[in-house]
Amino acid sequence: MACNDSWSGLFLRGVSISFSQIFLQNNALTGCIFIVAVALYSPVMAAAAILGCCVSQLCALMLCQCEYKQRFNQVDPQRQLESGVYGFNGALVGLAVSSLWPLSWPALMLLVVAAVLTSIGVLFCLSRFNSTLYTTPFIVSLWSGWLLFSPHPDVPAVVAAVSFAEAEVGGVVAGLLQSALSAIGQVMFLNSSVSGALLLAGLLIASRVAALFSCIAVILSILIATLSGLPEVYIESGIYSYNAVLVVVALCSQGDRSLVRLICGVFCGVCFAVLLTRLLQLCDVIPLTAPFVMSIWLIAIFNGPKKRAETVPVR
Repeated sequence: MACNDSWSGLFLRGVSISFSQIFLQNNALTGCIFIVAVALYSPVMAAAAILGCCVSQLCALMLCQCEYKQRFNQVDPQRQLESGVYGFNGALVGLAVSSLWPLSWPALMLLVVAAVLTSIGVLFCLSRFNSTLYTTPFIVSLWSGWLLFSPHPDVPAVVAAVSFAEAEVGGVVAGLLQSALSAIGQVMFLNSSVSGALLLAGLLIASRVAALFSCIAVILSILIATLSGLPEVYIESGIYSYNAVLVVVALCSQGDRSLVRLICGVFCGVCFAVLLTRLLQLCDVIPLTAPFVMSIWLIAIFNGPKKRAETVPVR
């Protein structure tokens, strides 16, 4: 069974929606705003992210057309192509590679290979677990690239520090706001309050609840990290906050949760994200979005088998 004649429309719409799927949303306008936010921060990163997304989408399209999907019992691949479940991992690959490695032909090859592998990984996860397992294919491919090809030495932080006291906008409150927006930007490797504000605006368009809880997640993660005595430079630059944002957005997407369960899940999820990020740092492993995925699975385990399928939905 081949894809129908509207494959090009599905492909192009899927590319825009793929960027919104990084924040677990399904909105083409939000995706376009996210692309603009990346482009304002770094045109090279934007080009790399679009390339990674297109490679993943193209790989998925080829698998669809050559009937490879039937070997994995794939369900409705055209809808999944349009909804961006293949492309968002590839977009993250492009963002990460362009952030961690200098622009070169080997880095470009790494980007393409990793994007292809994420598309195959998504197909495998959908067939075996009926879920993309969020950003797991991206994490596995980037960690593999990290082991095989060491990036330049200043990437453990992946950011430049933003000081509350010395923020350009002046004042502790304004510095905290700048840091909070930078934390949201870190979800897409953007250490910029302006880009972070654009991401928040795009998220607000897709879901006001998700945008609100993202802000709550940033504040709560900063508070937990500060009280835990974690390095200030990482707190201020959002390293301990961006996974917390993803955890909270994922929990908010589960509409059947009661308010009490949601509040408990948000608090536990943020704590897990902060502590797992620090644990990976101590192990000299770049966190990427692994704390987010692991936190969601920990919450799923605590929920028990009856709620596990609801905690880790198909994205």
